[in-house]
Amino acid sequence: MKRRVLISIFLAFFVSFGAWASMVSFYVIETGVAEETEMLQHSVNWENAFLDIFFDAGHIVCNAPILRLDKKPSGDISNMVDMKDARDSGVDFVLIAQIDYETNTRAPKEVICVIYNLVTKEKLLEKKISPDKFKKAKGEYEDIKTFVRGLIPYFGETR
Repeated sequence: MKRRVLISIFLAFFVSFGAWASMVSFYVIETGVAEETEMLQHSVNWENAFLDIFFDAGHIVCNAPILRLDKKPSGDISNMVDMKDARDSGVDFVLIAQIDYETNTRAPKEVICVIYNLVTKEKLLEKKISPDKFKKAKGEYEDIKTFVRGLIPYFGETR
């Protein structure tokens, strides 16, 4: 009995030191899409890839509903997100994916990914991606997941 108690205390002590995860909030913004347009699969693929990969990597993840804009916003994309509210909610990192569609098409012409560290209040990455990089149809989701896996190193410890 004493042995089990000691082993339990020992394990609890060392396991608690390794229990750390950052909180990551995702925002997917579609531009060039009318509000009444049905949900676009490309945007859903990006959102699902973020959630799957970051959850599997051990991060706490949350997302906002996909935001639609008639045209591409001018200026810094971070203005579309309330960073102060996210920071006050305990979010450590914000990842924004702006998917720019050409008017009246269902295929994106460009994807811009931006990563912000809310603890240090700095932009870590801004990367423009051509959708041509991703295979069409069945392989697209797996290609997006491969790209998203490459973003994981930017989400290290913040404390």
